[in-house]
Amino acid sequence: MKHLSLINPIDPAQLEKDTLRIYEICDGCRRCFNLCPSFNTLLDRIDTYEGDVAKLSPADHHRVVDECYYCKLCFNHCPYTPPHQYAIDFPHLMVAWKKRLAAERGVQWRDRLLVMTDMIGKLGSATASLANGLLNNGLIRRLIELVVGVHRDRQLLHFSGDTFARWFSRHVPVKRAEPPVRKVALFASCLVNYQTTDVGKATVQVLEKNGVEVVVPEQRCCGMPQFEIGGTQAIQEAAKANVASLHPWVAQGYDVVVPTASCSLMLKREYPELLPDEHTKQVADRTFDVCEYLMAMKKAGQLATDFTAPPGRVAYQIPCHLRDQNIGFKSKELMECAGAQVNVIEHCSGHDGSWSAKTEFFTLSMKIAAKAVRAIEQAPADLVASDCPLAGLQLDQAGASAHVGGKATCHPIQIVRDAYGLPK
Repeated sequence: MKHLSLINPIDPAQLEKDTLRIYEICDGCRRCFNLCPSFNTLLDRIDTYEGDVAKLSPADHHRVVDECYYCKLCFNHCPYTPPHQYAIDFPHLMVAWKKRLAAERGVQWRDRLLVMTDMIGKLGSATASLANGLLNNGLIRRLIELVVGVHRDRQLLHFSGDTFARWFSRHVPVKRAEPPVRKVALFASCLVNYQTTDVGKATVQVLEKNGVEVVVPEQRCCGMPQFEIGGTQAIQEAAKANVASLHPWVAQGYDVVVPTASCSLMLKREYPELLPDEHTKQVADRTFDVCEYLMAMKKAGQLATDFTAPPGRVAYQIPCHLRDQNIGFKSKELMECAGAQVNVIEHCSGHDGSWSAKTEFFTLSMKIAAKAVRAIEQAPADLVASDCPLAGLQLDQAGASAHVGGKATCHPIQIVRDAYGLPK
């Protein structure tokens, strides 16, 4: 059975045939029951039609697609993914449908706006004080909900007036190893550049502490938000730009390190499928999550272990897009190297970028997050951590930070930076 391709134009008749085939297999398996809203809706509707997937209405199909936020948990959960003869790739099926529906019913301007992360980040950072003040104003948030469709209660990350790129441009390493132990081209992500800048700073500090030379090549949004509207062409354009910027560094012996799980997933997994050429493959093969990279250094005997401030107990929520990379619990292992006692929380936060910000999905997203928060409550902790800043924001809003004395959820690399005793 041929693996579903997102590169070719969508053939509606073939897509419907593939969809019914996959739905039949999902109905017989049901391993993904309660995994996400899409599967609960799908299986509930199939039961309504007494197992006849052919009776699913267009409205049923559309609801399943709209409730998918591309967490990709089902791909690792599924026993029938490629190279199995069934070749089930449910996330790509959903993107193919999003692509088809975008062509048939159009894309709302709200949805197009919310995936323009670079533009939003540049505007927000340029007017950080004003923008953050407005986003904290209840009246303004009601107006935004009315006009844009972003839920008034959706907590948002604040913009930084001093972007990570600006900080790095004037950053001077405290001590440069000559020759460097390793060389890294850092793909910081638009989220780190414009909002969670301290994650980028901590990444640089920890890498340089371990004798790594760090450069930050020109980069743009990885394109992950575009999956929400089936924008595979836009993702291909992002892939071309980022690969063109990163590949020359890879050719010089640099590794690509990424502190955000969604972006490392894009470079490792999605780019080679959407842009299947040799340069893209070479960049993908040399791309690592930051904690994955540091644990590889430990294995090679290159990780400094002179930690001075043990972090204590950490409730660590592993993001869905990191779980999909099948690299194990590298962040957990790294924090344990720093002296932490880590309890892993394997529950989705339910944030997923723009999806949970929309008025129609906000309440559902918070119900999803409640599972993770309940798990955190059952594991007493001094800190809550997640490799995804958006997941951290969601956990804080759902109550995790209140459980640990009001401390906001942090990134594992920040915990490791603090354990080294490096200045913030």
